[in-house]
Amino acid sequence: MPVSNTSRYFGLDVYDAEDADGVTHPTVSIRPSTPLPQNTTFYRHPITGVEDIEYVAWRFFGSSDSWWRIAEANELFFPLDLKPGMTINVPAPGDVGRIVRTRRF
Repeated sequence: MPVSNTSRYFGLDVYDAEDADGVTHPTVSIRPSTPLPQNTTFYRHPITGVEDIEYVAWRFFGSSDSWWRIAEANELFFPLDLKPGMTINVPAPGDVGRIVRTRRF
């Protein structure tokens, strides 16, 4: 079971687990939620149209694989239950695009 190195589950042990029918599947452990730093800045994003959590992650972070960052910034909800009109927290992506002037004229 390959786990991408960009996945939040990268590096966790893979083990075999049986489903309800007795079929064995490779599985990873559930990773506990990581608390966000105290000084995290959030953008309050209203969900519109057919947006899902992966689309919002792609829009703000440039990668749909980062959906878990949005999930951890909000109260517990099933990520596929986003509905138009809901407002979610999106953590600031960092200092991307920030201009720092170090040269003096």
